[in-house]
Amino acid sequence: MDGAVVAFACTAAMLVLLVAGIPVGLSLGLTGFAGLAAIGGLPLALVQLQSLPYSLANDYAFAVVPTFVFMGNLAMNSGMAKELYVAADRWFGHFRGGLYLSTIAGSTAFGAASGSTLVNATVFTKVALPEMLRLGYSKKTASACIASVGTLDAMIPPSVAMVVYGILTEQSIGKLMIAGIVPGILAALSYGVLIMVMVRLRPELAPRRMDPASWRERWSALRGTWSILLLFAMVMGGIYLGLFSPTASGAVGAFSALVILALRRRLNAQIVHASLIGAAVTTAMLFIIMIGGLMFSRMLVLSGALTGIVDWVSSLGLSQLMLITALCAMYIVLGCLTDAISMLIVTLPFVFPIVSKAGIDPIWFGILCVQLLEIGAITPPVGLNLYATVSASNGTVSMDEIIEGIAPFVALNLFILALLVVFPQLALWLPSQMKS
Repeated sequence: MDGAVVAFACTAAMLVLLVAGIPVGLSLGLTGFAGLAAIGGLPLALVQLQSLPYSLANDYAFAVVPTFVFMGNLAMNSGMAKELYVAADRWFGHFRGGLYLSTIAGSTAFGAASGSTLVNATVFTKVALPEMLRLGYSKKTASACIASVGTLDAMIPPSVAMVVYGILTEQSIGKLMIAGIVPGILAALSYGVLIMVMVRLRPELAPRRMDPASWRERWSALRGTWSILLLFAMVMGGIYLGLFSPTASGAVGAFSALVILALRRRLNAQIVHASLIGAAVTTAMLFIIMIGGLMFSRMLVLSGALTGIVDWVSSLGLSQLMLITALCAMYIVLGCLTDAISMLIVTLPFVFPIVSKAGIDPIWFGILCVQLLEIGAITPPVGLNLYATVSASNGTVSMDEIIEGIAPFVALNLFILALLVVFPQLALWLPSQMKS
């Protein structure tokens, strides 16, 4: 059977399975296996099914995934996120829309210890949303703000999405993580400006609070934030200075989190057990998606469709800007239909060779991909951060309400994407200063 026909049929079947509600990893794996069997015979497909899971789990580079997730779960389960939110509230809560600003500041800081956008959205929905609603904040804007700012976890290192991109494209994970620092800070500041403009134009979105905390309360609240700051400094400082590899940094971060909790007398069996279970579940889910995605990608490679796509796009003679614009448009559409990691695994095998052939910097393109994943996480109908926020609200917020409030934040993320496209040095300056 012609390889291109098999690739097209398997892609269509995979989309049908996704629409039918079959889990992403299973949809990719089944269609990839069927395609390999059709192209090279059942023995070839069985060999791939046997070797792929082992080779993936045996890859030392992937050890960073469970360790980073474990570190994030320790930070979440030990109450570090709540400390960050309380500290931010002491400093910003007396402004109009102050709880929005507090959520942005706390969520951004929490991103330095958690690489999961879903965890961030879930935690701050439980911490910040009840207080916002109690004080009369707009339910639609409050929930949309929490879901949107939660996506910064993908950009602010450590980031699981960057790890996946780096491994799939064989790029430096350390440089990718360092490259995300400036765009992450830029995004956080942009969120703050957007909120201040919104509450000024529409005062009904947030009440004015006239009870500023004393300076003593403000400085006192900062005492509980040193844990996150120390974790971030140890992990990213070690990578930036070349003290240890990005893979080892996950272990350094997880061990440091355990030591910090022990010093603060918060380390107990319940927190460790819950964090280990959470890390195992998340890692298993990611690995299943990656195994299925790699199976599907190998089918595309063996079918010859991948080479044909790369050659066809190259023959169009597109400039770098035109190519980036077209790829961004593709990812924005795909982000509305599937989750972030699946989108990376399925598309990078044919997108990255096109990008490389066009001479586009792979680190810069990685940051653009992460920004596009952030947009996909808040665009319906499959914006996972929207679902995470609605679920964590325990019925307080409906999907219709959060979708009604999400438009300004999607527009802001598109603006940030445009800035990253026009000014690549926003992402590339810090990596260029790294010690090799």
